[in-house]
Amino acid sequence: MLLPELAERDATGEKAAIYAEMKHLGAVPMVALIFRHIATLPGGIEWTWSAIGPAWRTGRLQETAWRIAREAPLEPIAAMPWAVLKNVGIDEAGLREVRIVLDAYNRANPENLLSVLCILRLLEGRTAASPIASSSWSPPPAPGPLVPMGDVARMAPELSELLDLVAAPGELGQPRVVQSLYRHFLHRPAFLALAITLLRQRFDDGSIDRSVAGIGASMNAAADRIVAGLSAPPAPHSGIRTVCERFGGGVIPQMIVVGRLLEGSLPKA
Repeated sequence: MLLPELAERDATGEKAAIYAEMKHLGAVPMVALIFRHIATLPGGIEWTWSAIGPAWRTGRLQETAWRIAREAPLEPIAAMPWAVLKNVGIDEAGLREVRIVLDAYNRANPENLLSVLCILRLLEGRTAASPIASSSWSPPPAPGPLVPMGDVARMAPELSELLDLVAAPGELGQPRVVQSLYRHFLHRPAFLALAITLLRQRFDDGSIDRSVAGIGASMNAAADRIVAGLSAPPAPHSGIRTVCERFGGGVIPQMIVVGRLLEGSLPKA
């Protein structure tokens, strides 16, 4: 069982407009899984964007999140030499494709984590000491084009077993989360298997968890500062809190680390 989501191609009206603004201000070519899921909850994405949108429009949230992720110390994974990449089907065009995916998610995941932490504070009833002042801010160009995500509902059983090594398992009776970044590589199973094999060492030795803890501490401190300028009415659905706690507690910070590790393992441009 997988987490329900409203795909970008299926979004209409206000939801489509919110998706478009999120992508523009986030400087990314896609909408994050957590927001695609929140969009399936009645009034969810509308409430969420009204709550955090003011911080995105100033650029303060995004630039803070990118800086924290960029400065976080990591234990690197082994390099992927050209000779190895060629033998798993990655030529120069394929490497550009991989880099675009990683560039996009290395922007999206930090800003999404900081957004989620702000949302959780607003759900606790925090209100603005003074509203965030509007300012003119232009996001950088989004990387792209982004290769489409593979359909996890139709993937081969052996790919499902591979993703089980890194997917976020659901609580008893809850759907598992197959993180979007991995889904962009389903059409390159040999590369995905290589990447997951290298990542598993860092999962197993605990270094990913240590990096996640450091990023979480810095992001929580930043959320306390940013949420001082935000306010929101009561949320329209309890599922917003549930998914934000799940993603903010482990899923997104883990993917910040994973994205940076994979980026650092590729041949230098």
